[in-house]
Amino acid sequence: MTNKSNGKRFYSRLLLTAALLTGLASSSFAPVPAAAAVRVPDTIRAAFFINLGASKYQSITPTATLFSPGGMNLAWRGSQGGLPVDVVPAGQGVRFAMDGYRALVLETPDFNAALTALKKIQASSNAGSITQLVKSGKIVYQVTEGAYSSAAGASAAVTKWTSAGVASGVQSLLSPRVLGPWAVESGPYFSATEAQSAADRIGNAGFDAFVALKPKDNAMQYVVRIGQEKDNSTLGALQQSVAAAGGANVRIPDAGETYATIRTDLTYNGSANQPMTLYAMSSGASGILRADPVGTSGIQLIERSKRTYRGSMEISVLNQSLAVVNEVGFEEYLYSVVGAEVGPSWPIEAQKAQAVAARSYALSSGTGFQIAQVVDTTLSQSYYGIGSENDNSTAGVNATAGEVLTYGGKVINAVFSANAGGITADGTSEIWGGDSSYLAAAVLSPDEGPQKGKLDWHYIALSNGQTGYIRSDLVADSGQVHMSGARLLKIVGEGVAVRAKPQATTEEPLARVGTGSLVVELEQVPEYTDYSWIEAPKTPDQLLTALNKRAKTPINGPLLTLEVSKRGPSGRVTEVKANGVAVNVGVGDNLRGALGGIKSTLFSIEETGRFTILGEDGKKREVPAQSGSLQIIGGDGKAKRLTDENLFMMDGNGQLRAATSEPGFVLSGKGNGHGVGMSQWGARGLAEQGYDYQYILQYYYKNVSIEKDAE
Repeated sequence: MTNKSNGKRFYSRLLLTAALLTGLASSSFAPVPAAAAVRVPDTIRAAFFINLGASKYQSITPTATLFSPGGMNLAWRGSQGGLPVDVVPAGQGVRFAMDGYRALVLETPDFNAALTALKKIQASSNAGSITQLVKSGKIVYQVTEGAYSSAAGASAAVTKWTSAGVASGVQSLLSPRVLGPWAVESGPYFSATEAQSAADRIGNAGFDAFVALKPKDNAMQYVVRIGQEKDNSTLGALQQSVAAAGGANVRIPDAGETYATIRTDLTYNGSANQPMTLYAMSSGASGILRADPVGTSGIQLIERSKRTYRGSMEISVLNQSLAVVNEVGFEEYLYSVVGAEVGPSWPIEAQKAQAVAARSYALSSGTGFQIAQVVDTTLSQSYYGIGSENDNSTAGVNATAGEVLTYGGKVINAVFSANAGGITADGTSEIWGGDSSYLAAAVLSPDEGPQKGKLDWHYIALSNGQTGYIRSDLVADSGQVHMSGARLLKIVGEGVAVRAKPQATTEEPLARVGTGSLVVELEQVPEYTDYSWIEAPKTPDQLLTALNKRAKTPINGPLLTLEVSKRGPSGRVTEVKANGVAVNVGVGDNLRGALGGIKSTLFSIEETGRFTILGEDGKKREVPAQSGSLQIIGGDGKAKRLTDENLFMMDGNGQLRAATSEPGFVLSGKGNGHGVGMSQWGARGLAEQGYDYQYILQYYYKNVSIEKDAE
């Protein structure tokens, strides 16, 4: 008979009952939010790109490209205060980068040759660029790649691109080399125009010369930076050469001086006739360039899926990487967050509950990301800009303006997840640990909303032994029965897809079957949703690789068995055993990633290659614990070795079950996300039953108060 680890369908005990409804109806009405000493700031800082280290958070880009329909005002922010820099005209863009190390692949007067080389680089790197400059009396184009923090990294890139022949067939004015942030400086000059004239003169003498901004004495200076050297060993000789060529006040700047080099960039538009200004910011000093939109239009950040955001964009360098932070009104930030986190058609009370939870979560974060409170991903909260706003979510934010959840007088970390799968997690024992009393209790949650209106699927076996899923409207009961007692279903469509899991996707199906074909029904299951899901069968190698990425002690393969060994109060898995040994992946929520990215830890494992065989001698054999081939006795009384991958056998309940001759694993479960705190689908379910946002919040977060910003 087959052995299903902990029972594939143990979830019935988690379904909502009348007790939940009775409990809700008998609860007292939530109080009106009280004014308190809580202070909700006017603005919040959300990071799009920031490097805090691999163990903390990394989202890295070599460049940032901004557009705004009405144009932008650029200003410098730093120890010198705020200093105007430039005005970006309406319809034009501006780019930013770190002035770090790059691989010079090609320098040529032929723009088309430069563009061809750039496209070759862009096939495998997002850090290619074309810079236009004046040298020796003509316009030249430098094709570079990278935003490296060291000369060694750029040197390896030079070797890579040279070996790849990116610039083959083109005569380069310079041999491939490392370009770096070391330079000498001429000036200062009274204006950007005067500095540009000086840069052209110095460039005509054969040097790489760029205008640069430098804040000093509460004013903005313009200088010319000459050279793109990989270290400081050549600066003395370069200083003398530039001075001999007529450079004014040529000096070697200190390594820690703040600046932003201005380059003419042709990368984004890919046209010599559509240049864009690029500010390359010093990598070893502080300083921020801030872009504010002119008028009410937002700012589009190309490198973030071309989304448009309210507020200002701040560009700086942190930990040798470009940092891009959006400073935006706190409530305006929530317009986008609530719009992205819950559907626009959801009840207004669910929108309000989400608004208060999101406001509390963001406020409790402090400056969790060094120069920002939050990031724009689900590590904090989904923040997709103006495009995710809608009237309903905005109304929910406005109706609860300034309201937050507190416990013991402090704003709580009001975590939430998409769908709790019918019951929330115990926040202290199942997911992350810690002592958050307001998240301690697991509560039943009306999360079945994603399943409404969805058809069931049939898990079936084809005549060739292959198994998969077919949607219920594509089959009918044939009235016939398989010799095992299982129903035979008849296909009612042409070319019906057999899927690896109960979900219609763009992936190629496992097989297609025609009208009238008969298939064996093994099981009927719900469609794959955030509430109920079954993953496609995973191989031992797939799971072993995923587990060993998280396991503190590597698992010695091959992976023969994988079973649930511990569950918490809500039924969530807190431990699994591989080959009979407990796997330590840290906190419970890490199991999601350790098992290949499953939706939640409210799951079970079916081991298709694990079963117990009762021999004719009455002895039991455990597969795969005991080695040896599998054999069956045919009608002629002769033993035959089983070589097929798929097996079918009767379990202890007399049901036909699919199995495999080699280890295989099917993971199925409920919910999407960590399950701690408020369930978003549960909030919708409660709102649809008539409960207001105050009740919803105090149902999911225990013993909390709803307090309003003290203005």
